[in-house]
Amino acid sequence: MAGFHLVDGMYQAIEPNEKGYLWSQQLQLYLGIDLEKLRFFTPEEKLVNTPEERAEKLAAKLRELNIDPDTIE
Repeated sequence: MAGFHLVDGMYQAIEPNEKGYLWSQQLQLYLGIDLEKLRFFTPEEKLVNTPEERAEKLAAKLRELNIDPDTIE
């Protein structure tokens, strides 16, 4: 994976960190590959959940509390 940013009308390569992640100054996040997918990582290099992953975690927590997430309106 390679990344570039525009500086004075010229593209310059973004150097990957030791894990191969690329820092996005605009997003204030790293971009990297996880399980063959392009993902975002926090400045601390923790994986950022997708909206679907967050919904799945919430549904699992509700089930833990004996609440059926499919019945919530």
